[in-house]
Amino acid sequence: MNIHWKKTTDSTNLDAWREKDAAEDCTVWCADYQTAGRGQRGSRWESSPGENLMFSVLFKPLGLRAADQFVLSQACAVGIARYLRGKGVGGVMIKWPNDIYIRGRKVCGMLLENTLKGDILAVCIAGIGLNISQRTFPSELPNPTSLLLALEEAAGGRPVPPPDPRAELPQVLEEIFSLYRRIGEDGRVPGLDGEYEALLYRRGELSEFEETEYFTHGAPVRFRGTILGVDRKTARLIVKHEDGRVAKYYFKEIRFVL
Repeated sequence: MNIHWKKTTDSTNLDAWREKDAAEDCTVWCADYQTAGRGQRGSRWESSPGENLMFSVLFKPLGLRAADQFVLSQACAVGIARYLRGKGVGGVMIKWPNDIYIRGRKVCGMLLENTLKGDILAVCIAGIGLNISQRTFPSELPNPTSLLLALEEAAGGRPVPPPDPRAELPQVLEEIFSLYRRIGEDGRVPGLDGEYEALLYRRGELSEFEETEYFTHGAPVRFRGTILGVDRKTARLIVKHEDGRVAKYYFKEIRFVL
């Protein structure tokens, strides 16, 4: 694996963008600490130095249509879920589109950024933050957890040796790359859609959501509904409202009320 590991950087995603033209497919940049790490919706990704994995993967898929780019998000999310479940962690779910939760607490966030060449995806850079050995988190974070905390919970609260992030990274990447390498000419991985939907957080549960201003073109609107799945053509989240109406939402058009 071609991994560039730094003690400190501004952002591994920026490292990837700066070197994307010369770098090969599946090159990885990782850092013990980021000074300007970013998450979804413009948020910062907070992490204690040396305790977690903060890395970015450069994908240069050949001939992948722009319309099929969501398969990369699925491969990253399901790959992380497989890794955690392989460690013996239960309750692993994917909060659409690609956050990873353990028993309702966030352990991983992602930010995928793409460039297109016509109707073909030229480059995708997947920035991933995965909490590995961190025990305490800033109070402003609503529901964080880590692999270590999940392992100790599975052990009945007994302390376990903290996993080494550097040793864990190749295992994480192998799960992601094993899916990425199976993307076919149709832009899909056999069985991946079903595995992704089976892991969807709150799927089939009556829950509270909020239609954002991007969807309403006005004030946000809260409602209760049930996630049915994800539209395979558009990657929109399919939600059945409590009144029976079914709607589909792009990213930023719907917000989970946690």
